[in-house]
Amino acid sequence: MENIMNNEQICPVMGHEINDISTAPSSEYKGTTYYFCCENCKETFDSNPATYTGNGGAEGHHHHHH
Repeated sequence: MENIMNNEQICPVMGHEINDISTAPSSEYKGTTYYFCCENCKETFDSNPATYTGNGGAEGHHHHHH
């Protein structure tokens, strides 16, 4: 029984489970690799990773769509 974290990853932007991380977009932030359910989520994460990693979120979640 292997203890690798590859089997269940959650998209930090949408909260969706990622079934196959080998095809999922991924991004590294502060030494941790995050996987995303779609490329759009990766871009959202990359523009403001602190919002989705649980630290530095004291200002609340401000989503600006222009």
